[in-house]
Amino acid sequence: MKIEIWSDIMCPWCYIGKARLDRAIERFDGRDDVEVVWRSFELRPEQPRTPGASLGEMMRRNLGLAPGDTVALFEKIRVLGEAEGLDIRLTDVRPVSSFDAQRLVHLAAGSGLAHRLKSELFKAYLTENQNVADHGVLSRTATGAGLEAGAVEAVLAGDAYAQDVREDEAAAVRRGVTSVPTIFVDGTRIAVGVPSVEEIHSALVEAG
Repeated sequence: MKIEIWSDIMCPWCYIGKARLDRAIERFDGRDDVEVVWRSFELRPEQPRTPGASLGEMMRRNLGLAPGDTVALFEKIRVLGEAEGLDIRLTDVRPVSSFDAQRLVHLAAGSGLAHRLKSELFKAYLTENQNVADHGVLSRTATGAGLEAGAVEAVLAGDAYAQDVREDEAAAVRRGVTSVPTIFVDGTRIAVGVPSVEEIHSALVEAG
């Protein structure tokens, strides 16, 4: 069984979605035959690698939200994350480019470490509020997830896996993916938005 997930580490809903997916797979009797494929998606492809405005500032400026609205939303996400065992801290998050992080996920997929690296990248950005576009941060995070340091440095020094990221993004357009997380199970899209553990598990059982 093949599970494809379009996601961005900039997205706290994707972090929650991953935690729920992990729980659903753990409950699934056929979990040993499940292949999880992480697909690239950039929520803000124009974002620079240097942190600027906070997420709250960007949402107030771009979406017209009031300060109280962002506080309430961030608290809602924090509570939902806490229910999944996650510590999501959005107040001090400053969005940056996720392109190089996406490239490293493709590198990690070659050695079966993409799932682990995604968790570490989410944690670095959404819990520790690190600049995950910084190559030093990316290198430490990737090697901490088990990737070989030399391979990580080689990717960051060049443009390896850039085409893989672009191909994932092109595939998202073809398959109607406009938001993340978006999960496909054996080619069939499951619930829009962040599905519950039960919804994901039901999709796995049905596909199995």
